[in-house]
Amino acid sequence: MQEAYSLEKEDRTAQRRFSVIAALLLICGLALRVYFLRWHAFVAGDSILYQDIAQNWLHAHIYGLSTDAAPRPTLIRLPGYPTILAALAWAFDRFLNADLGTLRSFVPVLWLQVITDLLTCCLAAGIARRSLGRRAGLAALAMACLCPFTANYTAVPLTETFTLFFLALAFSSLQRWLHSRTTLWIVVLAIALASSILLRPDQGLLAAAILPALFLRSSARPLRARVTPLLLCLALTALPFVPWTVRNYRTFHVFQPLSPKLANDPGEVPPVGFQRWFRTWGIDFSATQDAYWKYPEETVLIEDLPERAFDSPAQRIQTANLLDTAAATHKLNPAVEAGFATLAQHRIATHPFAYYITLPVARLVNMLLHPRTEMLPIAERWWQYRAHPKQTIFAWIYATLNLACFAAAIAGWRKTRRASGVLALSMLAYIVLRCALLLTIDNPEQRYTLEFFPVLIVFASSLFSRSERPS
Repeated sequence: MQEAYSLEKEDRTAQRRFSVIAALLLICGLALRVYFLRWHAFVAGDSILYQDIAQNWLHAHIYGLSTDAAPRPTLIRLPGYPTILAALAWAFDRFLNADLGTLRSFVPVLWLQVITDLLTCCLAAGIARRSLGRRAGLAALAMACLCPFTANYTAVPLTETFTLFFLALAFSSLQRWLHSRTTLWIVVLAIALASSILLRPDQGLLAAAILPALFLRSSARPLRARVTPLLLCLALTALPFVPWTVRNYRTFHVFQPLSPKLANDPGEVPPVGFQRWFRTWGIDFSATQDAYWKYPEETVLIEDLPERAFDSPAQRIQTANLLDTAAATHKLNPAVEAGFATLAQHRIATHPFAYYITLPVARLVNMLLHPRTEMLPIAERWWQYRAHPKQTIFAWIYATLNLACFAAAIAGWRKTRRASGVLALSMLAYIVLRCALLLTIDNPEQRYTLEFFPVLIVFASSLFSRSERPS
């Protein structure tokens, strides 16, 4: 009796200690995000696009983009983030309307992103604690709260912060369903999956990684019992896309349940020739900034392109002529597009292995290991030490920290697998599927691998767990 009382008292003490440390870590996490909000907040190009759609939807009742006349309908962005912006614009109408397009007009959503990201930290910590114990839970909370890469994105009005939240909520809901088999967690899981996809269409990979677990985990049960939760989750996840698909068909006469890969409305011609040529040499984020994002609206300078973009001096001259012609109007030119398509065809024929294997892998590695300084005032070519030594040193520190996150996750994977089973396999499947998708994209951006961090943090937290039962 006395021994049981002592154990209970010790457990209460440990729980109080856990709560105090967790509260301190959340305060530190809040301070880090407030720092980024105060000193490194800015408005990206996509931020203006999302706000424009939200404002037209709210005031003109048209989900579309502004023109000189009336807003025109669009389907290039799913309605997840515009819904958030429209709701906040409605709630803070007086505060926002005077300064649309400025950083001040995004203040409510930025603060909401700060709160949301701290909730993501708690979700990741909860997953680790239930699987690996209190110590792992605190370790996960510390890593999540103090991770500068995810914290940085709370200071920019983009979809990433909310995407991370719904990703963590999805895995947390899966974990709880695996332990309880309660239908409520299937509903929460479906809400998380649908919300995640409504923010970013590539999050359909999250559903692809999670849904099989609902079926496979019940292998010893009758087929109907195994299929029912899977079909329920699938139906609830797909439900929000029905009105969106119907709207797109009625407005544009196309079947488009998600946003198009090339972000073009029906009738718009994307720069396919230029993009295919870009894939014959583009590897790092500087290439995306110098060429991919600029063409054709801005001038792409031949001096900014690396030597691997040309096979010969004659090809360099040909490329320069195409870029000069495009810069004359800053509009899509069919002749220039045909020229880039021909150039790309020749380069692919000359270097097929590089185009189909080496370059896609190089882009993926760059997105995984590139210093995550894209949202900071760090030089685009951060590696040029003589031009900016302090920024180069900072970038290498960031790169080392990023590499340490991946290394810790790899080291902790086996222990997480033993403790979490199907949940850990679903997390790993998500990373593998996303890497496979990233091998196919044109423009390397390290933010495309930001979604890995909640998973990496859970894996890495197992390094701090004892051989105790999860609590």
